[in-house]
Amino acid sequence: MTQGNQIDTHNPELQNALHIIQFTRNSLFLTGKAGTGKSTFLRYIAQNTKKKCVVLAPTGIAAINAGGSTLHSFFKLPFHPLLPNDSRYSVRHLRKTLRYNSEKIKLIRALELVIIDEISMVRADIIDFIDKVLRVYNQNMREPFGGKQLLLVGDVFQLEPVVKEDDRKLLTPYYPNFYFFNAKVFQEMRLLSVELKKVYRQGDPSFINILDHVRVNQLQPEDLLQLNRQVGASLPEDDSRLAITLSSLRDSVDYINQRQLDRLEGKATLFRGIIEGEVADNNALPWHHRGRVRRQQPAHAHRAVAETWSAGHLREKRHGTPMGKRDAGHSDRV
Repeated sequence: MTQGNQIDTHNPELQNALHIIQFTRNSLFLTGKAGTGKSTFLRYIAQNTKKKCVVLAPTGIAAINAGGSTLHSFFKLPFHPLLPNDSRYSVRHLRKTLRYNSEKIKLIRALELVIIDEISMVRADIIDFIDKVLRVYNQNMREPFGGKQLLLVGDVFQLEPVVKEDDRKLLTPYYPNFYFFNAKVFQEMRLLSVELKKVYRQGDPSFINILDHVRVNQLQPEDLLQLNRQVGASLPEDDSRLAITLSSLRDSVDYINQRQLDRLEGKATLFRGIIEGEVADNNALPWHHRGRVRRQQPAHAHRAVAETWSAGHLREKRHGTPMGKRDAGHSDRV
């Protein structure tokens, strides 16, 4: 089994992937259903490889989980589509547009391995842009990605690239669809792939089978019956219970949160966020927040803060500053 950041020495797919990354320069797409050890393998490589590497991901949450940075922050990617004919990002003008400092240039040149987690969420145009950046800054226009090895980790059956309708119209003339594997750079190279098959996270064969059917959109009637047997009665509302309601729709989440906020006594205070740098239009975090004392509030924060905060309550305000109570009982200024 995969334990901690160790990998299963008896799993042939994991051992094959390990050999490719450690002993060749071939780029690899590592895939597999949930619970097969993809994230464990990524962390193992990042911590144990002798190659100079960087761990990247398309979103902030994925970057935190992978222990790395976002693609946008590392490469200074803009949030609009990266079209092949955009003169700002031509080979001739790329350096002038990106304006990497000497430290970033030195890091890019020293890299031997680029690891990208949740690769299924990365658009094809972003992959082609990264290819161009690595070629230009490594002064190696002949080889894909400037001769760097890539480890791409993810499952295309789980999360797809999120593309707004306006962006879709701009990208469609260049890409048949927007999955990473449609990047034009892959027409110039051989991308190896390894699919992990053994599930470590679940021990119930019946449940694993149901998850497999859901994953490939082939849910059977007996699967649905089994899932429906697990549905219990609705829990009564209890303010003392530290619980969270999950929903697939943002409007439903907003409605539930507003309803619960309206039940609390006291005056509501509006807190406005401070925006620094370039932020995507579809950023999930709110720019303003209305809170009352005793409101349970998840913490939206950068990594340094997120590692010490989980979900707490807005306990009190001191001199107009909200004070949060962490699960461990500590109070912090938020």
